[in-house]
Order: sequence, then structure tokens, then C-alpha cells
Amino acid sequence: MTFRPLPDHDLHRLPDDQLIAYIRDARSAGDLSAGRRALTFLVYGYERDVKRRVSLRLPAHAIEDVAHDALVRAIAAAFDGTSQGEFRSWLHTIVDRTVVDWFRRAGRRPKEAKLPSEHGGEEDVWGEEPSVDSDAGAVELRIIIDEVMDELSETHRQVIELHVFGALSAGEVCDRIDGMREDNVAQIASRFRARLRTRLDPGPGAGT
Repeated sequence: MTFRPLPDHDLHRLPDDQLIAYIRDARSAGDLSAGRRALTFLVYGYERDVKRRVSLRLPAHAIEDVAHDALVRAIAAAFDGTSQGEFRSWLHTIVDRTVVDWFRRAGRRPKEAKLPSEHGGEEDVWGEEPSVDSDAGAVELRIIIDEVMDELSETHRQVIELHVFGALSAGEVCDRIDGMREDNVAQIASRFRARLRTRLDPGPGAGT
């Protein structure tokens, strides 16, 4: 049977087991883009469950950001299982690893102040760049990340490279960039996350 990519509104209606089958068929057909798009819908369908799982282990102020970290990492990774049970286990593993990363990195987070300049919005860091099981999925996410990075100033890109991808603390970033403050580091990273979230979250009825 020839694989036929579905529009977003059809993907949004599919139950989990059919989304999993669709992802498997898309990858078998070599349509990695269609498979990742369906995985995005599948992953975001578990957003409430991810937040609940995170809330059992982290303080309230960290739940939203860490849950988003886990969702992005899951989208970047390749799910190669065949059942809903396998998917839940796979996603929970990613969530648990993301929580561990938060404890490893966070310690404490500087208070975020509004920047007097630069783009509006909100965001935060996400720790290390997602560790993925699929090179293709990683490449696609990297393209999106690069597009968002291109919107930033040179200084802000340096902050993201050091703090988000380099896993340096806000204080360590300030030691490397003249005139940078810890609250600015947190806000720049926060805005980066918000743009990335906007690009990745399909939302109900997205696309045609």
C-alpha cells in the first residue's frame, strides 16, 4: 500500500494507535518529515500527562519549562515501537531524564527581569541539546533551531550557545561576555525557548 501523507487536521483526529501506525508507515516509506509531524501531534497529546509526571518531582515554578523540554526532546527523538504502551514508556523515560537534567543543572535560577531592548516574549533554557535516537529527527530539529537562532543578535546567539547548548551557568556566561548580567542570560534563554515552542507546537487545527 502506498503511503499518503495526511494534513494536520486529519492527524489531529487520529487516536494514538493510528498515529503510531502512521509514523511507522511514514518512516518505512522514507517520508521522515511526515513521520516527525505525526510524532509532534502524538507527543503533544500527552502534554497534560507529562506535566503531571514532572509536577510530582519538581517545584511549581519549574513544571512548565521542564515539561516543554521533555516534549521537545521527544519530538527530536525517533519512536520505533509499535504500541501505545511502548510509547508511554519511551516518553516517560525522556521525561525522567529531563527532570534529572534539571536537578543537575539548575541549582538555582536567577530572577528574570525584562530586558530594556531586544525582542519581546518569554523563554528559558532547555539544558543540553536533545539527545536523539534518530539522526534524521535531530537534523530536522536542528534546522528549526538554526532558523530561530538566526533571528537573534550576535550577543544573544552567544548566550544561547554557552548557556543552552553549552550548559554553562548564567554566572559562567557573564564571565565570558562583557556587560552581561545573570538575569539577562535567563531572559534571553527564556525568549529562545518561547520561539522554539511556537515553531514546534502544532496546536489544534494547525495547517491544512
